[in-house]
Amino acid sequence: MVPLLPPLKDNKKIYIICEGSEEYDYLTQLKTLNVWSDVYDITLRDAKGNGNLYPIYQDVYQKGNYDLVVIICDTEKKPHEQFNDICNKVNLLHDCDFACQHVVLFTNPCTMQVILLHWDNSVRLRTPSKRHSASYIETYTGIKDYSAKEAQRIQLVSNITKDSYKTMMNGAKELGVDAASINSTNLYVFFNKLEQSDTDWIDDINNLI
Repeated sequence: MVPLLPPLKDNKKIYIICEGSEEYDYLTQLKTLNVWSDVYDITLRDAKGNGNLYPIYQDVYQKGNYDLVVIICDTEKKPHEQFNDICNKVNLLHDCDFACQHVVLFTNPCTMQVILLHWDNSVRLRTPSKRHSASYIETYTGIKDYSAKEAQRIQLVSNITKDSYKTMMNGAKELGVDAASINSTNLYVFFNKLEQSDTDWIDDINNLI
């Protein structure tokens, strides 16, 4: 009798468009740590700037090669003009007033807020300024005068571990999810879904938008 081969896994393909190198390096490290379920095939792309996020999103989404396409970006300071512009364009593309709530993943004021939660859940950044976050980064990682240079970014994310991921998730869970409010993010919701092997949430999003 020929032995039966195990069924092929029908992995869900997710395309994540990162605003810049900090987001890209951070997500790359989390992928390396295997903190998410292996039912997802995740492709990361560095958009190299806020202004490139929507054009890339539109192009990748319309080609239809992925089960889900999402954007990860900062809200920056009020009035969040660039962030709101991205959300409006995503909503128009899908002809859905709330599409961006499902596919635009944000942190207010910046992704570094979430990254710092890996070491201290009490950190609350008031500004996206690198100078403002540099003192926290030096305290927790020993990196001096952080300015997001490549070597500094590599050193920063190398300090992130599976244990610190759990610490971050506990801290991110306590942040609000209103993009207009300082110290808010919906990354916790997204990461939490990626931890689960049940992929129905992707179908739910696609049915909604």
